[in-house]
Amino acid sequence: MDSNALYAALPDLSARIMRNTLANDFQVNWDSFCRSNNLRPVRLDDQASELLAQEEMLLQQGFADCTAGMANIWFDVGLRYRSIKYGALGLAMMTARTLGDALEIACRYQSLTYSLISYRFASAPNGSCALIGSWDGHLPRLHDFTHHRDLGAIRTLIADLMGGELPLERVTQASPPPANWPDLRHYFPCPVEFNADRTQWQFLPGSVSRPLPLADGELHGLYSARCDVVLGRANADSTIKDRLAARLRRCDGPFLSAGDAARQLALSERTLHRRLAEEGTRFSAMVDDARYDRARDLLLDRRMTVESVAFAVGFAEPSSFSRAFKRWSGMGALEFRRQPRVVAER
Repeated sequence: MDSNALYAALPDLSARIMRNTLANDFQVNWDSFCRSNNLRPVRLDDQASELLAQEEMLLQQGFADCTAGMANIWFDVGLRYRSIKYGALGLAMMTARTLGDALEIACRYQSLTYSLISYRFASAPNGSCALIGSWDGHLPRLHDFTHHRDLGAIRTLIADLMGGELPLERVTQASPPPANWPDLRHYFPCPVEFNADRTQWQFLPGSVSRPLPLADGELHGLYSARCDVVLGRANADSTIKDRLAARLRRCDGPFLSAGDAARQLALSERTLHRRLAEEGTRFSAMVDDARYDRARDLLLDRRMTVESVAFAVGFAEPSSFSRAFKRWSGMGALEFRRQPRVVAER
């Protein structure tokens, strides 16, 4: 799941798995969960549907917060990500000619996966290969959740591709082990190292050319083309304004500068300002809106003083924040906090 493709339509597999876990293990109402995470209610009825990648990202943040520290739950959730349920991507991988081809497809179209880790495929002359992961530093509170869930999800992916076989030589994880790792160890036929510098999945010599049981060249071409269509539509549908707004919402720390935002969007700073003007807005106005949104969210937490909220949204002086909040909402921060609707949400 790439931040450049937040408008890609993903199958609702991940949302269904998270919903079932919350309902069965934590007795959490799904509609209430969606509302508390600033999402429209994600309807998951008997018929499979799709949701935007940016909605999936918000669901993951809410799920990780709700299950904080429960790495065993995250790993178990990952085990349920069956390949065929990834839609066109899953079918493109499963109908590839060899394991190496399938892993290359997974990396090429990783914008259509549910992972925030960026994976690169590498192979060696002896036929061994590896998936090498990197973390871009965004959303640090999802770091361990993503790594532990991927540990289960990639294990399931390999088993699905290879008909149950796991031609693994070694796995390293850039995260601590789950507390119950001795109970989970039997899922892997190879050493698994935690707290490593980098996440890697290393495959045995000869694995790259191992044929897949469902290989079908015609179907593989068809489903790969469908993946291209989905990504092309996502890039065409997303405006610079929408893509920038999504990045500003993802900022846990200081908001992006115009230069940093331009680099993330693969634009020059001058082009960024020009494109935003064409779309009827300015960079400073969008940062202002993002500050207001974050301030309202933080004011729901009674443990935070107005002064700490001011610093959290980038104001050096509480008085400057107070003036800005009154300009945004027409009322002071304390008055906003006492509103009946705010009390109810809190």
